[in-house]
Amino acid sequence: MAGITKVNQDGRDHGVQYATADITGVEIDCIVNISAKDGVDGALAQIVAEFSPLLYKSTGTAGKIFAIVHGHAQTAASMQTRLQAMGTVDGVDLSSATVTARDLDGFVAT
Repeated sequence: MAGITKVNQDGRDHGVQYATADITGVEIDCIVNISAKDGVDGALAQIVAEFSPLLYKSTGTAGKIFAIVHGHAQTAASMQTRLQAMGTVDGVDLSSATVTARDLDGFVAT
C-alpha cells in the first residue's frame, strides 16, 4: 500500500482568512455619518439594495458599512464605481465614497 503525505495545500493556517464560497468582505465608506440615514428610503437601505450583501452591518458614526458580498460578479473597485455613480442619496453625497476589500481583521468602525 502506497503511503500518503498530507500537505497544507488548501489552507487551514491559523490567522489566515479563507473563503469557502465565492464571497468577499468589503468596507463601504460613505465618508460621512449615516447613522440617522436608515429607514425604508434612507441612504443605508439604498446602498444595501445596490449591492445585495449576504450580510452587512452599519455601525458607529464614521459612515462605514461592513459587508460580505458575492465576489463572482463584483469587485471592490466595481462596487466603488457603482457607489459613487449613485450620487447624492438621502442627503448623502456618495461621489467620494470608497469600497475596500477587507478580511475580517480589517473591519474597524472608527
